[in-house]
Amino acid sequence: MLNTRVLGVVASVLIALIIGLVAPFAGLPQQGHWILATVIVTLGFWIFRPGGLPFMAGGSLLLAGCLIFGLKYNVVAAGFISPAVWVLIPALYFGFVLQKTGLGKRIAYLVLKSFEPSWLSMAVSWFIIGIALSALTPSITVRIAIVMPIAVSVVEACKQAPHSKGSAFITIIAWAMCLFPGTGWLTGSLTGPIMLGFLPAELKGMATFDSWFQILALPWLLITVIFIVLIYLTMRPKEAIGIPRDTFRAQYAALGPVTRDEKVAIAILIGSLIMFTTEKMHGIPTAAVALMALALLIIFKIIAVPEVSTGVNWDVIMFFGVAISLSPIFVNAKVSDWIVPILQPNLMSLAENPLAFLLVTTFGIMAIRFIDVPWGFSTIALTVPILIPVFNQFGIHPLVASMAYIVGINFFLLSYQQPFTLMAEGMMQGKGWAPHHVTLAGVSYIISVVVALLISMPYWRMIGVIR
Repeated sequence: MLNTRVLGVVASVLIALIIGLVAPFAGLPQQGHWILATVIVTLGFWIFRPGGLPFMAGGSLLLAGCLIFGLKYNVVAAGFISPAVWVLIPALYFGFVLQKTGLGKRIAYLVLKSFEPSWLSMAVSWFIIGIALSALTPSITVRIAIVMPIAVSVVEACKQAPHSKGSAFITIIAWAMCLFPGTGWLTGSLTGPIMLGFLPAELKGMATFDSWFQILALPWLLITVIFIVLIYLTMRPKEAIGIPRDTFRAQYAALGPVTRDEKVAIAILIGSLIMFTTEKMHGIPTAAVALMALALLIIFKIIAVPEVSTGVNWDVIMFFGVAISLSPIFVNAKVSDWIVPILQPNLMSLAENPLAFLLVTTFGIMAIRFIDVPWGFSTIALTVPILIPVFNQFGIHPLVASMAYIVGINFFLLSYQQPFTLMAEGMMQGKGWAPHHVTLAGVSYIISVVVALLISMPYWRMIGVIR
């Protein structure tokens, strides 16, 4: 496996050298060729990660390479001054607080103990838990870290064998609820800050908390509900769930009384959510609210001084900052000017029919995700300038057009395509789903997306975000 990973990096380096030295792409300046080569080397390190190298290794190569080949510091590091990163950093601390205080686990068991156990109530419970945790932190990593150990304990309590339909039903729905519901609002998932960072400067002002919720809440609610229904129909065991209600009550009671830290944390997090949703009234941007909440968590000592450096994964922050920088890097190196005329004729012809445009671009991004593994970020950065003429000429709102990218970020059909799948599998240690369950769930996701797009189209026309 290590040799395969090393060979993958070596192959990316060789491809990059050919691009840089031969300059095969007509119309792309020499600087653009070397920048494209640098990005390919970076992707090689991000995808294959030989020896478990952190994302920072590839990110540092990208920043260094772009500086070497003539780009300015303010371009290369543009992602780190983006509001997206300054929402991301407090958001990761919010997740850390949910774990540290036990608040996330308390919310999960509070919901689970509120229903009479059945396969249907189990699905409903995970749905509610997913929404509740998404409201408190956009960190999917934290949500998975909270939810998956509980899901495994439920599998064991229900006496479901590893890789059985029952274990897959419980764990896949629990995992999916960490990803899908929160995508419907700007701060419910890291997808929100990420897409905000990728959007061209002239379109960023259109991606507010209110506009994101108005445009994307319905399709992602539909995707979530349809996905749950499909998993319920295909993976639900025939026998009863076989777990007494007192099981969850006992586990909730074992958490003890609500602590002072939990009370302070929930007050700050709910206060932040209220401020996010009322931005039109007070005018304070989302990043400022998130940073104020972080300051309060430190002032009230919910986050201790040593935890400022250890409470979040700074490698992930580095990765997102560098990834968001790809858009201005491609623009300034003229890579975007080279690729847009190639893509524009076909996409512009499709944009006359918004449904055809969304379906084709969505399936295109899904297909690219088999190669562009790190959430498709390089593809987004390379093609996102196309959203400007799509909006100006055809009146398709950037957040509607971004649906293809957002679907692609959450896409999975095989485990390697979704880092959050690999994370959950590592935590479950073989006690959850089997590989074929992941593929079945991926097909269910694709069906959910198509149905959601079909239903959302008349809604988008009604609210005026499609001309």
